[in-house]
Amino acid sequence: MKRSLVAVAGRPRRFQQALVRRLKALDRDLPSVREDDVEALHRARVASRRLREVLPVIEPESAGERHGRKIRRRVRRLTRALGGVRELDVALLLLDELQADHPDVGAGAAATAAEVRRDRAERLAEMLRRMDEMEAATLAADLRAYEDARSAPSVAVQRRRLRERMARRARRLDDAVDAAGGLYASDRLHLVRIAAKQLRYVLELVDELAGVGTARPVATLKKAQDLLGRLHDLEILAAYARRARASGPDEAAAGPSSRLLSLIEQETRELHADYLRRVPDLRRVVDDCTGHLAQRLH
Repeated sequence: MKRSLVAVAGRPRRFQQALVRRLKALDRDLPSVREDDVEALHRARVASRRLREVLPVIEPESAGERHGRKIRRRVRRLTRALGGVRELDVALLLLDELQADHPDVGAGAAATAAEVRRDRAERLAEMLRRMDEMEAATLAADLRAYEDARSAPSVAVQRRRLRERMARRARRLDDAVDAAGGLYASDRLHLVRIAAKQLRYVLELVDELAGVGTARPVATLKKAQDLLGRLHDLEILAAYARRARASGPDEAAAGPSSRLLSLIEQETRELHADYLRRVPDLRRVVDDCTGHLAQRLH
């Protein structure tokens, strides 16, 4: 990296501390990402997501809407660049877990892992290419508008932005839960997961920047996010298992591959039932965001 991202940090004000914490995480992990460090990639992606949430809240009013959109767009590109490889890393970890618990799927798991690793190699090359297009020095330059504490928006403006952002994220989660309904639809459940994650990050900021306690709704969203994340990971793994079963010439792996798919489908049904039991909890979080939390942010 040509320039430390933390170099844009300014005076230790609350809004800058929130920014600096996220920049430090990227600064620490992005070099290791280039060395194909699986855990560093995960941490860097999470840090980039959190950075995307804090920027619209702390953006200096003098920066201008166009400049703010440009910064957020670049950070979003980083998140997306890291996402493809991370998705397949999780699939491999999940496959190892299933194989450890069910040794009889060994041949099917090996065939599936080969398919995943083939795609991962391609995605890794693409990720590194895209990272080369977004050097750290350029990203740091885009963030210079945030470095002067005197340009920080007022507390009232930050609270208003938080309140408006929280309301939008809560409505999005409510709409996503409505759209998902009670039948299993992986694409719609994935949108619930994304909405829950985005609302969780906003609520973390409400606590961090405004001092309004959000530990309980954050915990509720985290549990739902983890559950739906595993559902999504199982869907991805099932697609690779079907590909391996269809393309594999080894008949000895056909039975284990079918057994692997059966295990994935069984857990998928169980997780979906668990999600449906959690829907009222998600509705209560939405009510909290549009009720007492919004009032406290006034």
